[in-house]
Amino acid sequence: MSAGQPRLDDARHALRGLMPTDALAWYEYLRRDDVTRDTSWTRVTPQRVAELIAGYGGPQGPWRWAIARRADDALEGTIGFNEVALEHGRAELAFDLSPAAWGQGLATRAAQAVLRWAFQERGLQRVQATVLDTNLRSRAVLERLGMRCEGTLSGYRIVRGAPRDFLMYALRA
Repeated sequence: MSAGQPRLDDARHALRGLMPTDALAWYEYLRRDDVTRDTSWTRVTPQRVAELIAGYGGPQGPWRWAIARRADDALEGTIGFNEVALEHGRAELAFDLSPAAWGQGLATRAAQAVLRWAFQERGLQRVQATVLDTNLRSRAVLERLGMRCEGTLSGYRIVRGAPRDFLMYALRA
């Protein structure tokens, strides 16, 4: 990417580009029901995760990074922007964590780093996030970031065969 990548100022974790070798670790936690229950992730395969990794990082997006432990470079989560619309100065924030990393403030710290990068380095004017209405953990992260809930998107996505309501959160530069 022309504007580098976000930097996480955290003694225990770093943001880095996703690598093909991350596919298995990402798959291992995405296949867990407790991780995906309140998300729109469907059943994933190692091959599909590898395809996703290969699609990230172009100059126009989408962009996603590994949240890795500094001690051993192990993947603990991912964070980035889907549906990047540079011509409109907008992108959609997305993140996930391995259950071993839950409850430590890691998603919030990583999101602060990527938001700072998006607004300061990429010149985005708006970052939004859609979250399943039942995903209380992700909603709490978005609210800690100062994102405002703009409303309910009724039947926004089909999730495991049923239309589900999502909430739209947003933050302006």
